[in-house]
Amino acid sequence: MPIFMNQLIYRARRCPVACALKILFLVLLVGALNIAVFFKETISAYGYAGLITVIGYVAVLAIATNGNCMLKISEDD
Repeated sequence: MPIFMNQLIYRARRCPVACALKILFLVLLVGALNIAVFFKETISAYGYAGLITVIGYVAVLAIATNGNCMLKISEDD
């Protein structure tokens, strides 16, 4: 376990944006699952679809910044 924590801390120091996006993605995903299971009567379908859309955008940004903490949109960048 200490090796895993050392690797996690090293990656978080090397690229804090990607690490923060991954943590935000996990928190949003757990929140969406919580809403889907326990609060399905209180949120509208449009509100839930918006939340899923936001989770998708965060996931795409997390994947895009995973390699080197910079968005690489095209080969020319």
